[in-house]
Amino acid sequence: MERFRVIERIGSGGMGTVYRAYDERLQREVALKELEAVDPDRVLREAQAAARLNHPAIVTLYELGEHAGHAILVSELVPGKTLASLEAEGLLCDRDVAEITADLCDALAHAHARGVVHRDIKPQNVIVREDRRAGRRAKLMDFGIARIAGAPTLTAAGEVVGTLAYMSPEQADGELAGPETDVYSLALTAYECWAGTNPVAGRTPAQTARRIGTGVAPLRLHRPDLPEGLADTIDACLEPEPELRPSPGELRDCLATELRDLDAVHPLPGPEDAGLDPGTGRPRLGRARVLALAALVFVLAALAAPAGVPGAALVLAVLCLPSLVAGATTGSLAPLAAPVLNAAGIPSAAAALGAAGSTALARAALGAGAWAWMLAASLALGIGPDPGVGTAAPDGWATSGSLAAEHVLGPLASLDSLLGASVFAAASVVLGWVLSARHASLALLGAMIWAAGVDAALSLVGDGALSANPAGVVIAATVAVAVEFALLRGLPRAPAPTAGAQVAQQPLSGRLA
Repeated sequence: MERFRVIERIGSGGMGTVYRAYDERLQREVALKELEAVDPDRVLREAQAAARLNHPAIVTLYELGEHAGHAILVSELVPGKTLASLEAEGLLCDRDVAEITADLCDALAHAHARGVVHRDIKPQNVIVREDRRAGRRAKLMDFGIARIAGAPTLTAAGEVVGTLAYMSPEQADGELAGPETDVYSLALTAYECWAGTNPVAGRTPAQTARRIGTGVAPLRLHRPDLPEGLADTIDACLEPEPELRPSPGELRDCLATELRDLDAVHPLPGPEDAGLDPGTGRPRLGRARVLALAALVFVLAALAAPAGVPGAALVLAVLCLPSLVAGATTGSLAPLAAPVLNAAGIPSAAAALGAAGSTALARAALGAGAWAWMLAASLALGIGPDPGVGTAAPDGWATSGSLAAEHVLGPLASLDSLLGASVFAAASVVLGWVLSARHASLALLGAMIWAAGVDAALSLVGDGALSANPAGVVIAATVAVAVEFALLRGLPRAPAPTAGAQVAQQPLSGRLA
């Protein structure tokens, strides 16, 4: 175009390729998007839609042109990474997600007031600045399939436009997409960041399509520690009926209200840690789980062969399964403390160990795992008071796989044991919810009620020996609340890094404060 000098290719998508370029006339770097094999009317619509918008949270379009038969869109070059990249790399914390979502709410309010609907909001279409001092944190880009209110449609009746995993039910049905469509897609994007998983994305496009409009599991099922008002608002934005969804302004107000109560220190797990491939959204084992599984296999092989204790190897393999389900994190080691608590004479306190999990499923798995560790240690090694389930394993169980299976693992599958595991699993999930209270006094009150309920439930397990010391479960509840509020929520904010400091694994709020 006798003006822009291409420097490097920086990305590509379904509609074209994006380059970093230099504007020789105005002496500035720009983003140059070359669109190939795209309907010229659609290119013009992208330019018209973006030209109506002038907002700090929207990437500015500078010029439309043509080169070698390809349409060229020249826009503002924003230094930073896409939200998808930050999510995949684990560089977000709870407060980052809220601030980014709030910026995008402002962008949508501006666009909707001018008759523009984006229709393709997803993490890949959100760019986050590297330097917070330069302005807004997040910017919405690529209005390539935006619909201008009142403009003739460029899609045939029933044609679906957008990205399937972030598409609203009405959009997937080929209906007219209004502002409510953008609210749905934005809420789904925020849900994915906070939960570590997209609840609509399936293993195949067909499976994803079947899930659209069937309802989304409440956000607090994955993150019971988030403020209830925030989670409820995100859930409302994901209502299948468009007219029931809040407006961008209402979502923005909720985010502003809850912002101070959101964690700004600890990084969220990315899709990889949540078991999803960040590129395809399909389930897979993350690197941490693969390494943990490999280490476990190595240890068990060493025990079963050179050490000559296959029985012990078999028991350890079974006991480690709940921790693998919960994920390879520090919290997944919590069940190992169950035998210690049993040895200290407070076995009921082990019911609190599963609350270290990051999701409801993880907490349930860790709670059941804590029960399994405690009972197995009691049967095999005689550690702690007798829980009243099963009998002591005979000598030589560690060197015999059959004896270990019969006398250590077998009792774990008994009705009494399954009842105990269920109590521990449920107690862990409920305690995680109790600890999500925003005030320590409320959490402590809830913990006391929780302790009474756990003690009553444990009286039904075995011969009721586990409820003989109710003080243990009360102590455990009190300690859990103290740790949650005094240690985790009382941590100081991460300071801004000095020049040259390693910041790759810090969340944005810590790196950009």
